[in-house]
Amino acid sequence: MPALSRTLLMLFLVTVPGLGVAQIYVCKDGAGRTMTADRPIPECATRPMRELGSNGVVLREIPAPLTVAQREQLQRDKDKLKAENDARLELRRRDAAILERFRSEAEIEAARKRAVADVNEKMRQERNALAQADKELKEAQAEATLATKKNVVPVRLVRKVEQAQGMVKAGQELMQSHQLELLKVDAWFDETLQRYRELTGISPAR
Repeated sequence: MPALSRTLLMLFLVTVPGLGVAQIYVCKDGAGRTMTADRPIPECATRPMRELGSNGVVLREIPAPLTVAQREQLQRDKDKLKAENDARLELRRRDAAILERFRSEAEIEAARKRAVADVNEKMRQERNALAQADKELKEAQAEATLATKKNVVPVRLVRKVEQAQGMVKAGQELMQSHQLELLKVDAWFDETLQRYRELTGISPAR
């Protein structure tokens, strides 16, 4: 605040009864005019204000309220910071779980083999089920073809074909799911092995 303005303000505080001990709010309105009051100034609701003591010393700066764009950016910044903190906490949790579960690279590879074997067994069973479903579909289609030649296709036979087709489709989708699961298992153990080496300072064997 310029010296002259501060002097005038002090004279104002001293000469006006009841204001000598009051706190004064000062701001500039949209037209650049300096405004003062003994309470927050409505005309400066969207502008920065200063709160002065009775001696003219600035007690605090009151910033202008955030705009909509500023509030949105602030929220984005908070969300980003939270996501980063959550990611760090999750990494610590995962690191602790790795070190608690595995004591060596050999244990990681042994666990990988067991997990892969489990998925392969599910694929073997599903492969057998799919072969059976395909066999039943071919039999149903053969019956339907024979019935078509006789110009009579029983509803029962139509439903049998549809059911067999559904079983084959479901089996194929399940096989694809198991294949994807196998890839994920391998990828997970690759990442786990790499992270284990980073945590323990062990270099990969050559």
